[in-house]
Amino acid sequence: MKHPLRRVLRLRALLEEQSQLELTRRNAELRRLETMAGELRKKARAVRGDVLRQLASGAADWLLEIADAEILGWKSSRVRSQAESQRPDVEAARSALLERRVERRQVEVLVTEGAMAEALDEARREQKRIDDWFQSRAAREKSGR
Repeated sequence: MKHPLRRVLRLRALLEEQSQLELTRRNAELRRLETMAGELRKKARAVRGDVLRQLASGAADWLLEIADAEILGWKSSRVRSQAESQRPDVEAARSALLERRVERRQVEVLVTEGAMAEALDEARREQKRIDDWFQSRAAREKSGR
């Protein structure tokens, strides 16, 4: 009984590890998208600031920079929405990891309890052998007298 349970435990541990890797990958992708969105927002603000300075100084190419700022703002919004769409996948991966962890721990408990039961049975068998040996020795001593 202990060998199949140990195999199941090993399988559960591998599945948990795989779930952990998947969660890590999804979290990294989410952080990458969030970082990218933040950088695009900063660039859009910087370009808008440049446009305002050009407007104040009377420069002629401010329309192109306004378009650049709008494009960067649009890209930032797009990346933010991609990041938001990734959140359910991250939560699903987190749930899967927690589920795998619970399964592994349940099997661990079974393996531990099985090992303890086997050790107890072995101790009982050993005690019975010792008791039988003493009984047979006592019987031999009585019959030898």
